[in-house]
Amino acid sequence: MKTALPRRSFLTRTLAAGTAAAALPARRVRAVTAGPAPSITVRTLGTGAADHDWKRIGEPGVRGSAATLIDGHVLIDCGTTGYTNLTRFDIPPRALTDLLITHSHGDHFAPDQIFNVLEARGPDLPPLGIWASPQALATLARAQPGRFAAHPLVAGTVFDVGRLHVTALPANHLLPDPSEQALHFLIETPCGTLLYALDGAWLLKQARLLIGKRRLDMIIWDATVAHSGDFRAFEHNDLAMIGLMMASLTTTGAADSRTVCVLDHIARTLWPADPQEAEKLASDRGWTLAADGVPLHLRRAPQQRVPAVMP
Repeated sequence: MKTALPRRSFLTRTLAAGTAAAALPARRVRAVTAGPAPSITVRTLGTGAADHDWKRIGEPGVRGSAATLIDGHVLIDCGTTGYTNLTRFDIPPRALTDLLITHSHGDHFAPDQIFNVLEARGPDLPPLGIWASPQALATLARAQPGRFAAHPLVAGTVFDVGRLHVTALPANHLLPDPSEQALHFLIETPCGTLLYALDGAWLLKQARLLIGKRRLDMIIWDATVAHSGDFRAFEHNDLAMIGLMMASLTTTGAADSRTVCVLDHIARTLWPADPQEAEKLASDRGWTLAADGVPLHLRRAPQQRVPAVMP
């Protein structure tokens, strides 16, 4: 049974405890955030659709043929301005280890441009790995026999190049040879996951199933058409279509408000000629309009702030 302290003793102890507590150093509470997340550079070297006048490449408003450099050594597509895309931004072809081809349209796949890249790499390096449809590889082998390491792709093929773990996805894009399937790429890296989705319209169901439960940190969308109502929307996206897909991907958990949405493959005749007006169409939606030579940084979404107690 506890005995109550006399009032004088209680006050004496309380004052002593308060004095002792005041003598202790103050404890500060602050929020701790993780340092900057590591990233992989994604550089859009050429961002134009096939209606640009590539004899005037480098002039204002003229975008190069579609090409993107991942992690400094993996090039996606090498079409009409493929070699120029490298030289105009001082990227040595010797840095390339692999070339991924989405499809065999000339603005994405040009054997003469690939030959220029092979020549510039020199004979002392391991053969350039070229990952493409069997049809595209057959065309290239006839033009450049024995000059590269061929890796045939079909939808669903999974492969590794350096730090990239790649899944080939089917794309809705018509090709002259109906036996060839245009491809998109799901690219998983230690720093985040990228969906590279051009050329093509919408996402096919098989592609969505192959993406599965992965969260997309960045999507590079075919955005050939700015405004709805153009007939090319049957195999190219307009902005309204991208908005619908982003909403659906968010609902199913593949995307969220932190997913970086990049608009690429921009048609000269289907977007505003004024660069500021074109940029506003993207920025008003919270998206990024790609530009030739501009680096992007693929990284996982930042960590939430964690409370921590400092002595």
